[in-house]
Order: sequence, then C-alpha cells, then structure tokens
Amino acid sequence: MKNRRALIYSMIAAVLALMFQCSYIQKREEQLRGDYELIEVMVAKRNIPKDFKLDETMVTFEKIPKKYVQPKALHKIDEILGQISGSTIFEGEQVISTKLLSIEDAGLAFKIPKGYRAFAVAVDEISGVGGHVRPGNYVDVMGIFDFGDERKQDQRGVTLLQNVYVLAAGEDLGQAVPVNISGRDEGLLEQKANEDDPFKGGVYKSVTVMLTPDEAQKVMLAQEVGALTMSLRSLWEGNTQVPLEKVSVNTAIGIPEKLKAKPRAEYREIRAGQY
Repeated sequence: MKNRRALIYSMIAAVLALMFQCSYIQKREEQLRGDYELIEVMVAKRNIPKDFKLDETMVTFEKIPKKYVQPKALHKIDEILGQISGSTIFEGEQVISTKLLSIEDAGLAFKIPKGYRAFAVAVDEISGVGGHVRPGNYVDVMGIFDFGDERKQDQRGVTLLQNVYVLAAGEDLGQAVPVNISGRDEGLLEQKANEDDPFKGGVYKSVTVMLTPDEAQKVMLAQEVGALTMSLRSLWEGNTQVPLEKVSVNTAIGIPEKLKAKPRAEYREIRAGQY
C-alpha cells in the first residue's frame, strides 16, 4: 500500500516537473524567436560623408534579427528624403534618425539651389515692407540713386530685379525647401507654415534673397551707391515681369522744372578751449 502511494506521488511529481519544463522551454523558445525575428531596416549602400543630402540611391534595406536592430533605426525611404547627414554613415551601417538633420537645422547653405547665391539686403521698417516679408515670399528689388549736385536734385528710381525669392528674413529661415530649381521661370520652392512668428516685437534688419552670381554683383554695387527698398509680390501673381521705365523726380511728380538741391545741414567746428 505504501509502495503504491509512493509510486503515485512520484508519478504526480514527474508529471508536474515535465509540465514546468515544457512551459519553460516554450517561453524560452518564444523569447528566442522574438529576439531573432527578422526586421527590415535601412542601411547605407556606401559611405555617406558628413553634411551630405540623402536620397534613395544611397541606401538599401536588409533583414536583421530584432535583437541587433539599433534604437532609432529607420525603416521607410520617406524618412531620409531631404535629410542631411550630421556625421559620417559608413557602408552597411544602419541609418538612425539621430545621425540626420533636417535642412532647417543644417543651415541656409542647404536651401540654396545649385547656381544661386544668398545675398543679404539691408532693410528697415519702410524698405522691408513693414516687416511683412517672409521666407518663401517673392519681392521686387528697387533702388533710388542720386545723380544731382549742389545746384539741382537729380534722383532716379529703378526696379533692379523682379520676382526675387526670399530665403530668410532676419534670422528666420522659415520652412522652405528647394525642389527642382533650374531657374526662377520654373519657380519653385515648397513652403510649410511656420507656427512661430519671429517678427512679433520687432522688425528685422536684413532680408536674404536668392540671386544668380551676376545679379548678386549688381545688387552689391547698387546697395553701396544708392538706397534699396523692396516691394512684396502677391503669392497669386506668378512669375510675371512687368515692363517698367526708369523714374526721375520730375516724371514721378509730373513737374518738368528742375528742383533745387536740399541745403546741407549747417555745422560748427568746435575745438578744445573754444566756444
């Protein structure tokens, strides 16, 4: 009787041990399957240097065990388009978001299409259209130049450039990203709304525009010898070029007589010890 009872207890213990062992093995198998489940991740097809704009030709996809997938690893091609490499990404290395920068974070140089230059024009509240010029807008650049002398005034106004793209207003670069720019005729840049208004509480002192090298030379000289101002173009106007004539003071006010030059401000030289 005692032997039978001991046998039964032994059998129950063996069954329980077998159940626990099977449960452990099943859980361990699930854990191992989870760790080594194949996940498709993006890897560099070749060495990508720092400060390089990424596109789909630079990456490929590989299946890697889940255990070895790095945190912040990217899985979709859309996640890298237009991004800049913040550091070198080596061939075969997983592409992770912490190594990438947006164009806005990378700086102004990445927003300038090939063949163009960024040029800053000094403005104040009047010449800067009251602070209403925003990145992504288009402006006309005008100038006033004085050809007069002490006997007469001879100021002339001219529109130097029309339909000029604004890259930045003050320090604000906006959210614009260049796409397929081969000239302003094809015009051009995507814009995204900037939620923060950087112009509240003050007017910027410069507007940075996108010019060809030839245009940049002309505006540089014009800014040194005359007074430049801007006029803001409608977003619905498109790339229109309005034929304009050069304007003088006489044609502007409709009076043909010559104007006297403004008298220069009188000043008195004061030397040490004199009144």
